[in-house]
Amino acid sequence: MFTRCIFCHKPFAPNGIFGRLPPGRRLAFDPERGRLWVVCEGCHRWNLCPIEERWEALHQLERMVRDRSQLVAETDNIALLSAGELFLIRVGKAGLAEQAWWRYGRELHARRSSFFSTRSQIAAYTFGAMQYLGELVGLGDEDLSITWDDTPAADILRWRRFGWAAWHGKLDCKFCQSTLRALRYDTSWWCFPKVDVGGRMSVQVPCPRCDPWTPDNVYTIEGPESENVLRRVLAYQHIMGAPEGTIRDAARVIEDAGGTDPESLERLVSSYGKKSLWGMGKTRSIALEIAINESVEHRMMTQELQALEFMWRREEQLARIIDEELTPKDIRDRHERRLPVEVLARGKLPGDQD
Repeated sequence: MFTRCIFCHKPFAPNGIFGRLPPGRRLAFDPERGRLWVVCEGCHRWNLCPIEERWEALHQLERMVRDRSQLVAETDNIALLSAGELFLIRVGKAGLAEQAWWRYGRELHARRSSFFSTRSQIAAYTFGAMQYLGELVGLGDEDLSITWDDTPAADILRWRRFGWAAWHGKLDCKFCQSTLRALRYDTSWWCFPKVDVGGRMSVQVPCPRCDPWTPDNVYTIEGPESENVLRRVLAYQHIMGAPEGTIRDAARVIEDAGGTDPESLERLVSSYGKKSLWGMGKTRSIALEIAINESVEHRMMTQELQALEFMWRREEQLARIIDEELTPKDIRDRHERRLPVEVLARGKLPGDQD
């Protein structure tokens, strides 16, 4: 089994999986035709594994797909899966239910662990002490507001990571003609998200001069920047992450809405009514953050799937020539006898119990 890319000669990173899997953290395989590639993380070329070394690896990959993987996205011809450190590209339908929320749910859990780590807490209170001393001598940052009696560490870490404003621009209130030039994070909890029938996102910011508590008189941030604004605001508010129980409850909210596609996102936001981010409550605002980020990631994955499908079609033509025309007949026959396609197709693998 080779350990370097045959095109750029970069060594493949070990994947930490024992058995007959080749090195590398991006593997592409076609169980029906018996193909197995290692995708180089440097040049992104597909390295076709020797035909006599594929059989055990293909069965191990199929078992991994069935038992240990999470479906990321798929088309009619390509499925992207995550299995620990491995990123798998499987030719054909994976036969798994897509639950996109798990990826960002894992990020929220990691965010919580990072926030409550000793290192983060020490850094936050050290910076807070410096800010307090600076205020005493008139050198403090006026944009940093710390509520010492509630969550001072969260306020400090939010400011260090995000700054003070989620949006800069110029919007005029059509009721009182006042102008909004920045959306401050510390008032963003009162914003109202909105998704129209076409899945287009907007963020409504209450006008402080008219009525800061209702969604009637508002500035409206529209277009692609509204989605980015809402993602930043939710990440700011949820800097402490979320426990597993809250993530599971948020996942159920997303599943009840139908998923993270544009229509489901519209149903999710519409189900909240005219509620601000604060009025939604923790679980539903967490669900909204997961759904929006997964919707954005799904669009990016769709583009990557299109590129991967193009690469697969090209590499499959080359693999067919290598396997059928350049490989000695005795080796090819031996490989075909060892690769029971009908067994792989119905999901029963060697070593499984009846």
